Formats: sequence, structure tokens, C-alpha cells
Amino acid sequence: MRARKFIPPVAQLLSLMTVSVVMALALSVGARAQLASPAKPLPTLTHVDQIRRLSPQQAALGYPVLIRGVITMDAPAPDFFVQDATAGIYVEGSVAPKYSHLLSQFVEIEGVTGPGKFAPVIRETKLRVLSQGSLPKAQLFSFSELANGEQDSQWAQVRGIVRSAAIDRGSWQEPVLAMRVASEGGEFNVRVPITPEKDASSWVDSEVLIEGVCGSLYNANRQLTGILFYVPRLSFIKVEAPAPEVPLSELLRFSPAEGGHRVRVRGIVSYQQGSALFLQSQGKGLRVLTEQGTPLEVGDLVDVLGFPAMGDSAPILEDAVFRRLLHENAPEPTKLDLNVPWEQFDGAVVTTDAKLLNRQAQPEGLRLMLQHGDLFFDATLSAGAAAERLLSIPQNSDVQVTGICLVRSGGLWRTPQSFRIVLRSAQDVVVRATPSWWNLRHTLWLLGITAFILVAVMVWVVVLGRRLQEQMAVIRQKLRTSAVLEERNRIARELHDTLEQELAGITMQLDLAVDCFQEVPAVARHALETARDMSRHSMIEARRSVWDLRCQLLEEGDLVSALKQIVEPLVPREQTRVDFKIQGSPVRLPGPVEMNLLRIGQEAVANAVKHGRARRVSIELRYETAAVCLTISDDGQGFAAAQSSPAGHFGLLDMRERAQSMGSHLSVESVPGRGTRIAVEIPLHLPEAIDEELKANTYSGR
Repeated sequence: MRARKFIPPVAQLLSLMTVSVVMALALSVGARAQLASPAKPLPTLTHVDQIRRLSPQQAALGYPVLIRGVITMDAPAPDFFVQDATAGIYVEGSVAPKYSHLLSQFVEIEGVTGPGKFAPVIRETKLRVLSQGSLPKAQLFSFSELANGEQDSQWAQVRGIVRSAAIDRGSWQEPVLAMRVASEGGEFNVRVPITPEKDASSWVDSEVLIEGVCGSLYNANRQLTGILFYVPRLSFIKVEAPAPEVPLSELLRFSPAEGGHRVRVRGIVSYQQGSALFLQSQGKGLRVLTEQGTPLEVGDLVDVLGFPAMGDSAPILEDAVFRRLLHENAPEPTKLDLNVPWEQFDGAVVTTDAKLLNRQAQPEGLRLMLQHGDLFFDATLSAGAAAERLLSIPQNSDVQVTGICLVRSGGLWRTPQSFRIVLRSAQDVVVRATPSWWNLRHTLWLLGITAFILVAVMVWVVVLGRRLQEQMAVIRQKLRTSAVLEERNRIARELHDTLEQELAGITMQLDLAVDCFQEVPAVARHALETARDMSRHSMIEARRSVWDLRCQLLEEGDLVSALKQIVEPLVPREQTRVDFKIQGSPVRLPGPVEMNLLRIGQEAVANAVKHGRARRVSIELRYETAAVCLTISDDGQGFAAAQSSPAGHFGLLDMRERAQSMGSHLSVESVPGRGTRIAVEIPLHLPEAIDEELKANTYSGR
């Protein structure tokens, strides 16, 4: 079967257009009917343009397809492109080995529609080769006509200049030649299956005519991001013009409308940083961008081929290759004069004086902030360079900076606005003068340290004052303890001097009574009375001397425990019951207060047991915020509280005097036959000059 041609006469074109319009209307009606009635079968699509007019939602329904056309691209396998008389389309090929997809075959494809990732596609289910056909005639497009995505999957031609060429082994299963081509209005990518692999560098800078399938690059939102030409064979790329060469003297007068070919430049290397190469020639600088990784040294003379492009302020070379010629002296730096147009220093080695304001260590390197007159600029040193010396330079030092000047322009007229200097090594910064130590920063530091010391001294004085008060309290307590010990010794001496003498007198009176009992009864009776009075007086004196000492129980415990222990021996367990009740949180009170409360409680319990013959005694000690209350209640015989104490009975008088010495009042409530209630309330914040003289008028009687 002979190959079919795809140049129909005018009548056939009109007929095809009529059929297409009718099919489009039928397709629209069928789609709406399909949406309204899912059970109705979808119509079979027989032309590519019918499929291309489907929306992604309609294509996803899986319309049956029966297409006859020519395979225009047989890669990447198993997918391919096919084009009929109406348009071209991408086919998701079947992986079945019996279906082979070869370039220019005239085939019949059965399948269903799919939404694709950019435009609708055909999902192949069956393929039948009808004959060996011929590729359609390609129409020549400009890049701007291809950039809108309307020519997706169409066989087309485009002109451009090859900017780069390399072997790509990762995009498809087979190795391909990857090109980046510049065309009028933009750039696009090219992929060509290539077997065997060949050196692709000869393609660079060639002006070519490319014939192939116009593909699309897209994102996840089905939006066009670039153009990718699928070229079946290298024979579909034709070189149309050789690359011109331009000397360095013509480069600085280059205009982007000059054609986009490579130019040849010769200069001395002033710095190499990654993919950037800086050249110097005749006092001018040039920045070259290259993928070539051959290491160079400062001072090497190189020959460079690259594509001119506009940089921020001056022309640069892109996609360049270079060749080292010989080694010469390093280029001399140019004095940076900020009174002339800055763009003439772009890419050149310059030197200038400045003041170091600050420095910052960043992941990409060290950044110095400098000031020259009223102008501020940065100097950067790449990571990996020895920057310890620069970190040790004091701020506000006067330095001389040498490096590559990069000027940045902006605005409508592209006027220079700022610049920065790329340092080649730490030796590019030379310290001229260091600042005086006595500056504002150090003065503020000194003032801050002085203020801190003053605050620390004040805090120390406050703490020391508190500790001194605590020590004085301890000393006062020790003095009181010493006074008690001294009082004990004094009382011991008094007991020896008075009580012993009185006991001796009592003994003498008793001896006299024995001697005179038979002969002079009146004398004996008088002697006995005298001995009884002396014995009672001695007992009172002994109690006054002993009970007023600081109780050992208070020294070893608190008031609560001392009350419980001192009351226990006073109460016979088989006759009287004592109940203790503590309210609030117990706190320590001044020594005289605790001593007086203990003696009042002791005296009250002793009176209740001895004189009241109480069966039950209740002791309540209540700690409040501002006072301490002690209450002793009993169910004894009671007495007439309004009457004064009998002669020789000092118990109530002693308790009242103790309460009065603490700035309080003793409350006594008693009725004969109904028991007694004694209460005293002591303020917690007592005056310093409390009457610390312990009362001695204590006797267990009312």
C-alpha cells in the first residue's frame, strides 16, 4: 500500500472542516446527553481534533477512539505521537510486545480518551499497521507562536541558536542528546535519541533549523512552563550558519540585537569562583559564566568563547568554554573612584579604603559591612576560605579592601545603585589603623559593669543587714539564756542562804516544842505554830524561785508539747480527764510569752484538779493571724469569781500579773457548782520592751 500524503486539496479541506463542525456539535450534544443519562453509550471519535476539543473532565469519561494517522515520534517508549489530517496527539502506548511503534508508520489506533497532564491524550488498546506512510509537511513557527501551548503535539519547524548540548542518560530509557536552543523571544529544550553517543560540543553556537514534535512542559496545575521539542533523529536538525567570532575590543559595544552568537574574548584571570570566571583586560573587567570545571590560577591568560548577555550593569558571557594559553602576572587592581560612573568597574579588580562597621559569619561565607565616606557597601568572602584573621579585626578599624567589584543597577534607565566587593582571600583586607579602646561602646560597657557592681554591693549590704539582724537576734537569745543561767545560779545561792536557814530554824523550833511539850504546853504550841508558818513561807519561796525559771520543756520543744508534758503529772488519770484542742498553725512565740502561757495553763489545771475536784478539764490553744488564745475550762466545784482570793492564796493573782506583763487581760468566769473558765488572749506583735521579769507570786490556791 502506497504512503498517504497529508496535503489535501481545497475541496477535501472544506469537506473535512464541515465534518469537523458537525462532529463537534454531535460531540457536544453527546457529552451533554452522556452527563444527563450515564447509561447511553459514548460516540466513537475518529479525528484527533475531536479529542483535543474535549475538556479534561470529558476526556476522563473514556470516549472510544478509532484514529488513522502517521507516527511522528516513536519515543519515549512505549508512548508515541501520531498525527492525522486534522491534528497531532500524544498516545499512551500499550506495553504489549506485539504492538511496535515505528517512525512514519501509517497506523490505525483503537483506544479510549484520557485527560492527560496538559492536553487530552489517547490510551492505546489496539494498533494495526496499515502501511509505511510519510511525515506531514512541517510549518515554520516562531518561538512566540509556540509559547502559548496551542501547537502541543504538532509536527513543526523552528529556528534558533544552540546554547548548550550534552548527552542525557536519565530522562528516557535510551541516551538522548539534550540541547538548549535560543530562539527569537525565548529559549526551549530539545531531546533527540542518539545511538551511538557522540561528542555534542560541536553543536554549540550553531544556527539550526529544527523539525519535530512540539511538546509541552507543565506543572501539577496543568499550566504551561516551557517548550520541549521531540526530534526523532539527528537528521531533522540542519545547521544553517557558522558561528561568528568577535574580538574583545568589540565586546563592550555589543547589543543584544546583534544575533545571539558566541564571541571570542581573551583576558587575564583575576578570580575563579565556582561557575563564575572573572577576566581583566585593558583595565576592564568581564564576568564569565561557564560549566567548565578546569581550575585556573590568578594571572592565567585564557581564550574564552561564550554568548554575550546583559548583566546587572555591564555585558557578561554565558554558557562559555575557555582554554588556558599561558601564565602572566596577576592584574593590578584599579583604584575605585566613586565620582565616575560605577559600571566601568563591574567585574574588575578594584581597591578602596573603608571603615569596618560590622561582620557576620553566614553559611555561604563571611560578610563585612564597610563604609566609604557616606556610602555603605558589603565585602564577602566565600565559605571555606581562612577567615579567622578577618574575624579578629576590631570594629571601626580603617582598612584597605581589594577584590572583584560587582555593580547592581536599577530603575528605568538602569543606573548604578549599589555595589559589593568579592574578596578572593583574607589577604585582600589590610588593616590601616585600629580604633582607640576608649570609645562609646567600651564606655557603655564600663558604665554597665560599674552599675552592676553598685547594684551587687547594694544587694550585699541589704543581705548583710538581714544577716546582722538575725545574728543580733541570736545574740539577744543567747544573752537571755545566759541571764536565765545566771538567775538559776542566783536562786541556787538564795536557796542555800534563805531556805536552808529557814529549814534550820524550823528544826530548832520543832526541837524546842519536843522539849517543852510536857512541861510548858503553851510554849510548845507556839513553837509548832511558828514552825508551820516558816515551813509554808519556805514552800512559797521555793516555788517562786523554781517556777519562774525558763522551762526545759520549752527549750527542747514548742508550747504545745510543753503544755501536754507539764500538765500530765498534775492530773490523776483514774479521776480526771484532760482534753487538748489545737486550732490554727502553731508558731514559735517570744520566750517570755511562751513561759507565761505555760505557767498560766499549769496553774489553772492544778487549781481545777486540787481545789475544784474537776472530772474533766479542757485545754484549747488557738493560733490566729494576730493573736494566740489559751482557754482552760473545767467542770469542778467553781467559786465566786467576784470575791478576792483568800489570804495566802496567790494563784489567780499570779495568773493576772502574768497576763498583764504580756499586755493582756486574764478572763475568769466561775460559778459555784458549775465549773470554771479561764482565758487569756496574747497579741502576736508585742512591743520590744515587754516585761520580761517573770512573776513569782505563784501558789496552788485560790
